[in-house]
Amino acid sequence: MWGVLLNTQPPAVTSYLNAIGLGEGYYGQALHWFESSAFSAEGLCRRWGGWLSEQAHVHRIQGQRVYVGDGIKVAKEGRKMPGVKGLHQESEDVSKPEWIRGHYFNALSILLGAGSAYFAVPIILKVHEGLTAAAPEATDTETKPKTTLVTKMADLCTAYAQAGSYIVLDAYFACEPVMTRFRRHQVHLISRVRSSTVAHAQFSAVPTVKGPGRPRQWGSKVKLQTLFAPIEHCQQAKVWLYGQFVTVYYQCFELHWDSPETTVRFVLTQLANGRQFILLSTDGALSGPEIIAAYGLRFKIELTFRTLIHLLGGFAYRFWLKAMTTAPSWPKNLNLADYPESVQGQILAKVDAMERFVNLNAVALGILQVLARFLSRC
Repeated sequence: MWGVLLNTQPPAVTSYLNAIGLGEGYYGQALHWFESSAFSAEGLCRRWGGWLSEQAHVHRIQGQRVYVGDGIKVAKEGRKMPGVKGLHQESEDVSKPEWIRGHYFNALSILLGAGSAYFAVPIILKVHEGLTAAAPEATDTETKPKTTLVTKMADLCTAYAQAGSYIVLDAYFACEPVMTRFRRHQVHLISRVRSSTVAHAQFSAVPTVKGPGRPRQWGSKVKLQTLFAPIEHCQQAKVWLYGQFVTVYYQCFELHWDSPETTVRFVLTQLANGRQFILLSTDGALSGPEIIAAYGLRFKIELTFRTLIHLLGGFAYRFWLKAMTTAPSWPKNLNLADYPESVQGQILAKVDAMERFVNLNAVALGILQVLARFLSRC
């Protein structure tokens, strides 16, 4: 980490050794250290996240910590690098290619700061796509658990976030599997939903009316887009968004979405320029302005990604495996079952080495963010 912080050369293991005054004779040991089983990147990140959560300047809503999660796609051209696959990029930025080859990381950070200065301090980044585990086949009475990117993100959040906390995610992760896992672990979701979202009103059963089939659970469907009222009929508040106070107009509705037993608070938000978006919170105790301000801080993790890439070179790893079969130009998920167990262990060790490289850079960035916050108070 000292090598990362003191480095003035293009990011690489050799540069880190030069930065702390070690010669080329230590290069082999440094590479072995990244692939060593003597320490766990997850254990390091868990302790790092626990230390961050106890800091005095952690951003809180109603006394609870606020975390931000998102995914990032990192371009990699290695043909013998585990986990590299063809990734589709959905972006309005025309400078981004529609398809790249690379790794997909899910990341979780904690908001640190107050007033107008906030940092999304990274806790952990994990490779969550590109590998298919060689799982044992299920028996007739068992079904294989289905895992997707959203369920992996939900499991990552629940593993590292404190109970009772708020986790801010993008609209891609606003779905029933995520909300179910969050409720099970007593954490709350704040997110955006698509304008085409359909919710359900409360169902009121009539005791004297009984029809055939299973009793009805859901109320009538409600298209959220149709609930937007004219701005002059909405509640108004000034909210700190993107570095300035902005006047927002909002409406709050308690409706069912993922469960007929539990309601979700939807906040229909409008800006003075006519832009409309719909937010949700699984905690109905939050007010509309609190939900809007919390989601406005989600972009802080984008700044963290940019700093990690361009300032520290946190994704500049070059770990590859000679025993792997050369991947095609546009590879899909690497199936571990296609390799013998000895090579499977080598593949997983390479993935661990990548995650160690990235997370050590993330911790170094977090130290810089904590120091910046401390110096701004002096």
